[in-house]
Amino acid sequence: MTVAAHQRVNILLVDDRVENLVALESILEAPDYRLVRAQNGQDALLAVLADDFAAIVLDVQMPGMSGIELAQLIRQRRKSQHVPILFLTAHGDQSAIDGYQAGAVDFLTKPVQPAVLRSKVAVFAELYRKSAALQ
Repeated sequence: MTVAAHQRVNILLVDDRVENLVALESILEAPDYRLVRAQNGQDALLAVLADDFAAIVLDVQMPGMSGIELAQLIRQRRKSQHVPILFLTAHGDQSAIDGYQAGAVDFLTKPVQPAVLRSKVAVFAELYRKSAALQ
């Protein structure tokens, strides 16, 4: 995991709705990020197996495998167990508690405030770079 100070880092975006992925990409598009898109839990798991990620932006409500279930699977793998997960949800109910128990570092409600999402992802990208530089 050697990452230069300004090298692009991978950010995984997971949502079953294409329009939400397009919105997330437009918010987070930056030269120092490589945005990877997944429309379901299986595609997200394959992405996590293939690459290292500085952060994962993950929708809670998805058909098939929920975001909570996906986070639990990501946390079971040693290589990805510490990747920060930012959950996106339209609901602030029990899913927040379940998400934190599954390893979420934060919850953002939809519609997402672009400046807040950019700021949070930037912090995790910088932490990722600094951790990589120390190794």
